[in-house]
Amino acid sequence: MISGLIASAGGGVLLSLSFPPCRLDFAAWAAFIPLFRALSHERHLARAALYGASFGLAFFLLDVRWVFGTLVMHGQFASITAVVIFAGMVIVLAMFPAVFALFLAVLNKQGMSPFVFAPFAWVAVEYARATMLTGFPWDLIGYSQTGRPVLVQVADVTGIYGVSFLIVAVNVALWHLLNSAIARQRIPWRIPAVAAILLAITLGYGYLSLKHFSRTDGPDRSIPIGILQGNISQDVKWAEAARPYTFLIYEKLGQIALKKGARLLVWPETSVPVLFGGADSDWRNAGMISEKLGVPMLVGAPSFKRANGRMSFFNSAFLLDGNKVRDRYDKIHLVPFGEYMPLTWLLPLGPGIAAREADYSAGEIMTVMHVNGCPPFSVLICYEAIFPELSRLAVNNGARMLVNITNDGWFGRSAAPYQHLAMARIRSIENRVWLMRAANTGISAVVDPAGRIVESIALEDEGTIVAQVPITSEGRTFYTRFGDVFAWSCIGILMAAVLSVGRLERR
Repeated sequence: MISGLIASAGGGVLLSLSFPPCRLDFAAWAAFIPLFRALSHERHLARAALYGASFGLAFFLLDVRWVFGTLVMHGQFASITAVVIFAGMVIVLAMFPAVFALFLAVLNKQGMSPFVFAPFAWVAVEYARATMLTGFPWDLIGYSQTGRPVLVQVADVTGIYGVSFLIVAVNVALWHLLNSAIARQRIPWRIPAVAAILLAITLGYGYLSLKHFSRTDGPDRSIPIGILQGNISQDVKWAEAARPYTFLIYEKLGQIALKKGARLLVWPETSVPVLFGGADSDWRNAGMISEKLGVPMLVGAPSFKRANGRMSFFNSAFLLDGNKVRDRYDKIHLVPFGEYMPLTWLLPLGPGIAAREADYSAGEIMTVMHVNGCPPFSVLICYEAIFPELSRLAVNNGARMLVNITNDGWFGRSAAPYQHLAMARIRSIENRVWLMRAANTGISAVVDPAGRIVESIALEDEGTIVAQVPITSEGRTFYTRFGDVFAWSCIGILMAAVLSVGRLERR
């Protein structure tokens, strides 16, 4: 059993290497083999689940270790409290690989070929992780291949789950080849052949997609949009004394973008460091800058609304045209522990670490904003960009461009900003729209409909991007229209296999 736990943990470590900061993306294609080896010799269901948990613990401890630093440095949590929260988070996340291993063990115990169903089971547990409770689809294994555009173009049909499915399928094929070689048995070519066909189809589709999206519209059919990265340190961001400096930086960057022809300026999340519309009039500085520059601006700011004698706070984006607010969007999907504190009846720890005066409230409407000459767009605030259903909602509502504003200054120089950008890029592919990303400390970027970074600003740099964005789009994709049909199909096939096991047991 100990050797199985060690081997499984080794697979989790190998999987973590495929994501930033290591970026050894090829490691994902073999990371499941140690876990498969442990499961192939195990008939005891509880032990099989432990192997899966060991795999998950090793992966998440390394992959999201930046959470602990954020809790201590910016959340001001005591180290012991941060350890408890982080450990609880990792244990919960590790339960999903444990369930994956349990599924395979159940099938194996009944004499079925368990690893044939491994890709379906993995997609099922990833989808569960992405949707259960508030959902946490951070670094689903398909995202490890974002740096290889030809492999991820299939996301406009299957979502990121199709890439995850392919990675596990190749792992299964390699395991069968390796296991047969070790046992000196006849190689079962059927499974490797199927995996090879799936890989070839994915690569072929990716090649044709990249060739199709190599076209660029001329300047007469595009609009120059400016992205501003102020690089305001999280340590001083909310200090009242630092406000003049903050507005001065964004006015200076706006002037630079304006000289390059920008007709819309995008500021990052909460770049206006004061309650928008509140008693402190400093929030008006943003409108004054827009009026001075003579260009509409999308700015992020905390805001509030009063209803029934109660004040609710929001993480918002405002479209300003001079001193006029043309539109607003209130963030729908909030970050637990960051923008609100869950289970306050059990853990009375106060508001979330990013909330200013009290927990933020969730918005209800995915706004589609309009600026003359610009494709209609919707805003994704911070980690809303890792939830594909929000991007689908925006595009189905009429958006033809996505704007992701974020403040990744919470994470410092950790892997998180790189991981965050990698996931946001897939939203462009799924919906075949341009993505404009403005991050306070980076990484700001312009992403085309094939998920390629056209231009970016490095982490912890100050700067601007002015990009020509086409005013037309390809229209809604299969994934935009029908969502996670592929993931649900995998779940259905897995459930059919489990039910067949139940019938065998009754017989």
